[in-house]
Amino acid sequence: MSDPSPPGKFVLPVILISAAVFAVLFFPPLGALVGGLAPAPLIFVYLQRGQVVGLILMGLVFIVLMLLAGPQQALLFAAEYVVMATILAETVKAQLTMDKCIFLSALGSMVLATFFLFILFGGETSLVEFFQQQIMKHFDLSMEALKSMGENQANLDSMQEDFEEIAQTFASAYPAFIMVGSLVTAAVNFFLVRFLWIKLYGQTLFRQEKFSELVLPDFLVWMLIGSSASLFFSGSSIGALGVNLFALVILVYFFQGLAVTVHILESKKAHFVIWALVFFLIVIQPVLMGLVIGLGLFDIWVDFRKIRKIDPTSGFHTP
Repeated sequence: MSDPSPPGKFVLPVILISAAVFAVLFFPPLGALVGGLAPAPLIFVYLQRGQVVGLILMGLVFIVLMLLAGPQQALLFAAEYVVMATILAETVKAQLTMDKCIFLSALGSMVLATFFLFILFGGETSLVEFFQQQIMKHFDLSMEALKSMGENQANLDSMQEDFEEIAQTFASAYPAFIMVGSLVTAAVNFFLVRFLWIKLYGQTLFRQEKFSELVLPDFLVWMLIGSSASLFFSGSSIGALGVNLFALVILVYFFQGLAVTVHILESKKAHFVIWALVFFLIVIQPVLMGLVIGLGLFDIWVDFRKIRKIDPTSGFHTP
């Protein structure tokens, strides 16, 4: 969608993209956070200036990254963020629902990111061994961070031994970890771009839908039950499939639980400080994350928001 907007509205996304690139290159701890928001400016420019300008900008970012960080980092950036940004922008322009925009962009990013990771770093190893190596790399980085913070060496050695024993189990779920990360990144960037777009241009492009009214189909609960049962077959291909499916379904119910939480805050007309406090506690407290997942799951039967309808032909809830 081309838009004759003031030049300042085009310059800002370019500045944000440049800041994200330099943060990733020169401040790795900050880059992990800022890099996850890198698709937002790309999506915004793509929607604002059209497909051609959007793709040219993505190409320029790719070239800059390749010159500064090398072809491997540039390819991974393209697989993770450029693909995500392109699919998100196109699905928004096609007026798809928010869940489809997020899922399709995350799926495309996950598939290509996994492919390039394996091609670039996999070598002659099997897929499970490759995933195990990636997990150990992330764990080693965490160990280095703990060591720099003064953690006792004996505790670090004990953690190292314990983690090596369970790394293979985690390796079977590595595709789900990538997909979960892609879904979260896609969701954050979608809502950020939608918020900025509506503030600048009004409800001119995005569908008029509310996150607080997100309703998942009831059949997903059977996926949760089936994937939970398959966990008893750990070490087999059925167990590996179950672990991956279980992680994804749990994330989906977490999103629905967040929708219920947002609905409650909206209905109570909570102050901004209350909103910030609630979401901050959800992020840092695993117990509250579990509570949110429970809200999403039990919404199937309780219907906390009273927005579900019963299909008279099947007896099941419908969105």
